[in-house]
Amino acid sequence: MISAIVVSYNPELCSFMELLRRLILQVDSLIIVDNSQRESNDAFDFMVQSGIDQDRVALIRLGDNRGIAAALNVGIVVALQDGAEFVLLSDQDSLPAEDMVPKLLEAYEALVERGEDVGAVGPTFTDLHTGLTYPFQAQLPGHFFYGHQAATSEAPHVEALTLITSGALIPAHVLHDVGPMREDFFIDQVDIEWCHRARSKGYRLFGTGWARMYQRMGEAHLRVWYLRWRHESAYSPLRIYYRLRNFVALWRLDFIGWRWKVRNSWYWLGIVYAHAFFGKKDRVKCFLYAIKGVWHGLRGKMGRLE
Repeated sequence: MISAIVVSYNPELCSFMELLRRLILQVDSLIIVDNSQRESNDAFDFMVQSGIDQDRVALIRLGDNRGIAAALNVGIVVALQDGAEFVLLSDQDSLPAEDMVPKLLEAYEALVERGEDVGAVGPTFTDLHTGLTYPFQAQLPGHFFYGHQAATSEAPHVEALTLITSGALIPAHVLHDVGPMREDFFIDQVDIEWCHRARSKGYRLFGTGWARMYQRMGEAHLRVWYLRWRHESAYSPLRIYYRLRNFVALWRLDFIGWRWKVRNSWYWLGIVYAHAFFGKKDRVKCFLYAIKGVWHGLRGKMGRLE
């Protein structure tokens, strides 16, 4: 039995409904955990429930934005109580291929058959903003720091250091062993912390080229000069705050290797550089929120920014 958990927050209904329609055809049950700050919304209820099998859908309203980690944990508890053998995680900005879940399960079974202790399997994803298809973070032979590796027809399953939340298929026994998502991270890098925690317990994570997903990374994209023109995901000042704060929190975790931390620091410096110099708006605010995020991370001030 596979249960999908979708976390929503004021979603754009047309794309959200397409996500739900695709998922309900591929899983046994669908749990929607809504973080929107509203009492009720008949139009939202109608859109969520129309055109899909309502007997296999649960809609849980939290009534406030408690963050993606808390919402995922609520959904995971319900799924496991209902007897799910696998949990598929998703945010509202994803569009899975019509065969994504069966292909993820097929990849999982193939990996287990060859003797792997699989903690999670994730699809290859393409950013809908930039059109870029991303490889997986991987520790490549001969590389001191991690690199990136794309799945190929000859090697369709890549052992990954981390997987993004959306599209991750996780066995129930792994969730019981590794534990819930860290709710004090609120909305960013929740997946990264959980992935490193799972790996520290001996599980291996895999990205597969057999399964495909389309994802909206960030709110838009930026054209950035770094030795050449590149496209990077764009984020609001608030998202910059959470991303920098939570990255500093990751630095403080002993089960994450220092080489990953050093390599990833370069990436986050690049994010600040891109938004401070090439942002389409709020450049100064992005920079100030980045500084605030680092300061709060150093102080251990976590949770929702009030």
